[in-house]
Amino acid sequence: MEKNVRAALQRARQFFRGQPSEVNHWNQVERQAATGDRLFWLNHPRVAQHYHLKGLIEGLPWQNWIPKVLNGPARAALELGCGQGAALTQAWQAGVADSLTGIDLDESRFASAKQFFEGLSAKVRFIAADINAMELEQDCYDLIYALQSFHHFENLEHIMEQVKRALTPRGFFVLDEYVGPARFQWTDRQLALTAQLLGLMPKHLRMYRHGIEKLQEGRSSVDEVIRVCPSEAIRSDEILPLFRRHFEVVHHKQLGGTIQHLLYSGIIHNFPDDDPAVDHIIDCIDGLERAFIECGVLPSDFALLVGKRA
Repeated sequence: MEKNVRAALQRARQFFRGQPSEVNHWNQVERQAATGDRLFWLNHPRVAQHYHLKGLIEGLPWQNWIPKVLNGPARAALELGCGQGAALTQAWQAGVADSLTGIDLDESRFASAKQFFEGLSAKVRFIAADINAMELEQDCYDLIYALQSFHHFENLEHIMEQVKRALTPRGFFVLDEYVGPARFQWTDRQLALTAQLLGLMPKHLRMYRHGIEKLQEGRSSVDEVIRVCPSEAIRSDEILPLFRRHFEVVHHKQLGGTIQHLLYSGIIHNFPDDDPAVDHIIDCIDGLERAFIECGVLPSDFALLVGKRA
């Protein structure tokens, strides 16, 4: 790793220790998203549908595949970085596990989920803890998973060892995750291809909210990424090789996002639902990105990984 990146990582660690900014940032983002505001590329249902279909295992979402392969719900499941609990509530509704535990950094993250589960006979608990330093009991979970949270964790080796320790012999570890360039340091190739695809889109779809036309996606400096979110993609490019080292890989699904994550940034709100012309554009962009990945022109920046204890 280059010296300037190492220095930036050290500044991030120093900034993050004892600071409430990380929790506040994501609480604000999730409150805004809850109003229906489209902030991210996967907030569009057509884009999300393509992403979802690429992640199917034997024709099933992983949440349905787990009970199938286990011949019933997991006895206990743990979500790492559960946020405000949306995925935890969905997992309970889908019958993924008999009991569920969610871990996140601060108690304030759990308010809406606790309200949802109030009065229900659900075996659900929440733990406020730093996942980077967590210690888990041995052989206690049939399922441990993280959804778009793992790329915020720094102590990856420790976390993966704890996951391996906590999984039962029949258990699975599932990551639906960003595994692209650390600190969003996009490659020249993906930036160039993103700019070319932007140039093929109608102008009205390329307009930022403040009226400026999007012609390309920029590459923020490491320091700029840290200022927005100190843990953002801190070691994201190491997740996949470390997963392979620590676990037996049962499934690895390439979910794309290498171009779409960049292309739709700041403009996804322009794309209406159920518009045949817009749907065609979204389908073509997804198809081109998929072809680039399958031909080896680009890696897949998002992945679904399913593993067992090696």
